[in-house]
Amino acid sequence: MAENREGYERTFEDELDWKLLEQLHNVALQVGTFCFRTKQICLTVQIAAVGILIKLGGDTLRESVFVAGFIIPLCFWFLDGVAYFYQVQLRGVMEEARRRLCKRNIAQLVVNDYGAIIEKYRIDRGRAGKVLTAFFNHSMWLYFFLLFGDVVFWILFARGAI
Repeated sequence: MAENREGYERTFEDELDWKLLEQLHNVALQVGTFCFRTKQICLTVQIAAVGILIKLGGDTLRESVFVAGFIIPLCFWFLDGVAYFYQVQLRGVMEEARRRLCKRNIAQLVVNDYGAIIEKYRIDRGRAGKVLTAFFNHSMWLYFFLLFGDVVFWILFARGAI
C-alpha cells in the first residue's frame, strides 16, 4: 500500500496520510474479524442457552426457551450493528486520506475510480441513514433467520402444535 513509485517523493503530509491509512486499515480488519466472531459466538451461546434451558425444564419446552431464543440474537445483532457502523466510519476516514493523497499527487500516482475504499454514497449519508444500514444490511441475515425462526416456533408452541 505504501510503496514508493519512481519519481514520487513523499511529503510530510503524504507520510502522515499513508501512516493513517495503514493504521485505520488494521483497525478496520480487526473490526471485520470482530463482526465475524460475534456471529460465531451468537450461535454458540444460542445453542448452549436453549439446551441448558430445556434440560433445566425437565426436557420439556417452556416459554423461557423462546424468550432466550429471541433476546440472545437481538443483543448480538445490536453489538454487531454498532461494530458495522464504526467500520463504515473508519473506511470513510480512510477514503478522505486517500483522496487527499490523490489530490496532492495526481501526476505521480495512478488514480482511478476503482481505487475507492468505500462508496461515496455510504459515507455521505446522514447519521440516521448510517445507523439504519448498520443494522439492516446483508451481513445481518443470520440474526433475521434466528429471530424469525424463534418467532415461528414460539407461535407454534403457543398454539400447542409443538
